[in-house]
Amino acid sequence: MKMKNCFIFLVIAAMLTACSGGESPQKSAGAFKAILITDVGGLGDKGFNDAGWAGCELAKKQLAEQGNDIEVQFIESEEQTDYVSNLNMASERADVVIALGFLISDAVIKVAAHNPDTKFIFIDGKIKGDNIASFDFRSNEAAFQAGILASYASKSGVVGVMPGMDIPPVLAFASGFRAGVITGGALQNKPVQNLSVTIGSFDDPVKAKSIALSLMDQKADVILQLAGNSGLGVIEAVKEAPGRAFVIGADIDQDDLAPGKILTSILKRMDLVVAQQISNAYNGTFKSGEYDVGLKEKAVSLTDMRHTRSMIPKEAFDVTAKAEKLISTGTLKVPRTYAELEKFDFDAALLKP
Repeated sequence: MKMKNCFIFLVIAAMLTACSGGESPQKSAGAFKAILITDVGGLGDKGFNDAGWAGCELAKKQLAEQGNDIEVQFIESEEQTDYVSNLNMASERADVVIALGFLISDAVIKVAAHNPDTKFIFIDGKIKGDNIASFDFRSNEAAFQAGILASYASKSGVVGVMPGMDIPPVLAFASGFRAGVITGGALQNKPVQNLSVTIGSFDDPVKAKSIALSLMDQKADVILQLAGNSGLGVIEAVKEAPGRAFVIGADIDQDDLAPGKILTSILKRMDLVVAQQISNAYNGTFKSGEYDVGLKEKAVSLTDMRHTRSMIPKEAFDVTAKAEKLISTGTLKVPRTYAELEKFDFDAALLKP
């Protein structure tokens, strides 16, 4: 989905040059440098980490088009114990550090406090710091739309959710999705069963594939993967499945990974946020703070479903479009946690086209 330049901190800023993952970043004298710290799983996950890196590349490109030049590099986190050392290394060499993933939040708070002259961009939660701009995404809102589509797409009446880990940003996706499935089912007078299995890792595609196969054995014909690199195993399982089965991607557009098998992808526009914040840091307009963004800010959305749109009834798209309007105006509050999901009571009839 193309974004308009008028949206706050979602204006595209610039693209970057790749660096070798095995090399320690070295700062050139006088050069403005941005360094990305990945979550576990690293680059190549075709999801969360790649979306953050795309933002760095976008920032470099946009700034270059304005006649400016910056260096962009990354450091990959192999384990959670790498976070502090990676952040310290980046802080010594970079003007702005981008940290990805809810689990790195405590390390960012600690390192940022000892490096007041370095700016930090944190993605996937809200944390405070005089030199930290943190971003939490209302992914539950777009996931609600995906849940509605899943309820229309499912022939078996069984859908599945596969979180990598049960952490707040992931549970936001899962809660919104399950609420959407319930709502879509109610609109069709069709009960739809939700199955959920947590993989326990964002970097275990083999285990994820096995779990996905198990869910399909239980008749799940639509599965939402929320698992980073592990999610590639879910996609592989569904891709190989005979007959009609779909997987729903997350964070980045994954529709081309298995054309016709990926129903849609729930986009978390980390790329745009990261690009804008790097640009702000370069231009001296960086502002620390805790930011919460969702459908209203065009920070989350679904893909255009270029491979699967014809497989879903038009009514489903009319319903999701109406849901977007109600969500953006605050009329429809989508649950962000399982506790909120248990209390979710929305009159599905309000979404009738």
